[in-house]
Amino acid sequence: MNSIRLSASGITTYSQCQRKFYYRHIEKLPEKPTPQKVRGSITHRVLDEFFNIADLTKVPNDKHWHEIWKGFKGILNTLLETEWKKIGSTYPDCFENEKQKQEFLDDTKEIMDFYSAKLAFALFNKLKQMKNSRYFTDDLKRFFYPKDREYKLELLEQNMIGFVDKTMSLIGGGVAIVDYKTSKTTLPHFISKEDLKQCKVYAYLWKAVFGEAPKHISVFYLRDGESVYYPITERDLEEIKKDVDDIRSKEVDKENFPKTVTKLCDYCDYWNLCFKTREDYEKQLNTR
Repeated sequence: MNSIRLSASGITTYSQCQRKFYYRHIEKLPEKPTPQKVRGSITHRVLDEFFNIADLTKVPNDKHWHEIWKGFKGILNTLLETEWKKIGSTYPDCFENEKQKQEFLDDTKEIMDFYSAKLAFALFNKLKQMKNSRYFTDDLKRFFYPKDREYKLELLEQNMIGFVDKTMSLIGGGVAIVDYKTSKTTLPHFISKEDLKQCKVYAYLWKAVFGEAPKHISVFYLRDGESVYYPITERDLEEIKKDVDDIRSKEVDKENFPKTVTKLCDYCDYWNLCFKTREDYEKQLNTR
C-alpha cells in the first residue's frame, strides 16, 4: 500500500487520466496558471467573504427584491474589486494583456450580478413567507447561511484531504454539501461526471470524519444559476473506496499509471511528456 497524498481533485484526475494523476500528484510537476483558475479562486474567496459581511436577518421584509439585489450586488462588487487588485501578488498574473484581464473582470461581475439577483429573489420570497414566524432568525439562517464555509476534511491515517466550499444544515437533520463551479451545466439539471466524482469524494470524507454521510450534494453552477442536487447512497461511497483502494494498491512507478488518450490531451500541460510528436499523438488517439 502506497502513501500517496489523496484529495478530491486528485481522485477526480485519476478517474480521467491516471498518467496525469501521476505527473500532478506524485511527481508534483507544476502546471501553468490560467485566467480561468485565477477567476475561480477569486470567486470562491468573494462568496466565502460575502457571508461575513451581509447580515440577511436585518433585511426589512417590506423591501422589494430589486433593492435587496442592489445591496448584495454592491457588496459582491466591492469584494471582487478588492480581490482582483491582488492579481500579481496573491494570485498569478497569467492574463495575456490588460484587455483580457478587464474582460475577465467584467464577465465575473456579470456572474456575481446573477448570483446576487438569484439570492435576493429567494430571500424576498422567504421573508414574506416567514415574517410572522416565532423562529424567524433561526429559520432564515438555516435556509440561507452556510453551516460551514471552506471546511477542511482530513483523514490523517489515510493521508486524504478535501476542502468543502459550503455545507447547509437541513430541516429534519443532516447536512448537504455545496460545491461552487464558475462554469455552467453542459445540460439542464445535469452534473458532469468529473464534478460528481469530486463531490462523492467529499461525501466519503464527511462520512469517515463524522460517521454519517451527507444527505445530498449540490453543485451550484454560477454561470447559469443551476443548482443541481444528487442524493448520496452507499453505492457512491463504495465507488470512492474502490478508487482509493485501486490507487493505494499500485507501486509508485509511472508505467503503473497508464495514459487515457483523448482530444482533451491538447489542453494538458503534460502533453510533451506523453507524446514525442504530433503524429505520435494522433496515432495513439486514433488507435485507442
